Amino acid sequence: MNFFDTDFHCHVLPGIDDGAANIEESVKLIEMQMSQGVRNIVATPHYRRHEMSVKKFLERRSAAYDKLKNCGAFEEMPNIMLAAEIALEHNLCDTPDIELLANQQMNTILLEIPYEKYRKWMGEEIEEISYRTKKQIIIAHLDRYIDIFSSADYNDILNIPDAVFQFNTSVFTGWKSRRMIKPFIRDDYPIVFGTDCHNSRYRKPNFDLLHKHLKDYEPNHIVRSLFD
Repeated sequence: MNFFDTDFHCHVLPGIDDGAANIEESVKLIEMQMSQGVRNIVATPHYRRHEMSVKKFLERRSAAYDKLKNCGAFEEMPNIMLAAEIALEHNLCDTPDIELLANQQMNTILLEIPYEKYRKWMGEEIEEISYRTKKQIIIAHLDRYIDIFSSADYNDILNIPDAVFQFNTSVFTGWKSRRMIKPFIRDDYPIVFGTDCHNSRYRKPNFDLLHKHLKDYEPNHIVRSLFD
């Protein structure tokens, strides 16, 4: 397991969120990921505290994973790690058993900042979750906010202690987003990548872009420690 074969963020579990609608689509997505060099998949279905309890989410996630395990193609699939893309909300840190939403194999929690202007409470909430769970925090698809976050917003996020920053591999498809990620690479920030794939049509895997654009990249030491 290494930086160049691990998709940290994707929606391949069948029928649990707005990702793969059924087992056929799940298999298709995973086959596409494998063809692009993915050997480890962190399955991160959406979790929103205001919609359901952690217990209910884990039951639904387990049922979706069982569908994969029971399909004929499972034995040929990559290592699939179960986690969640957790929507950041006020007082999320008080959620009972929130640590169970972590990727237990890598000891990480993926948090999704709301798609709105950055507020001070967001960073405070992230820090509190990190402190309480003792998990490595990964902040999801930082490239997605390029049109709504100011430079000051990004500076505040980059100052969140010990956070790892996840970018979607689609960051390499546009000049604006490619320009945005250059300082993260140049200044040795802890970054990881995910396809954030949802389906095989308009939100399909493109992990091959990572190999094309960062083939000589050496990950930050914090990121390397995730694979120890």
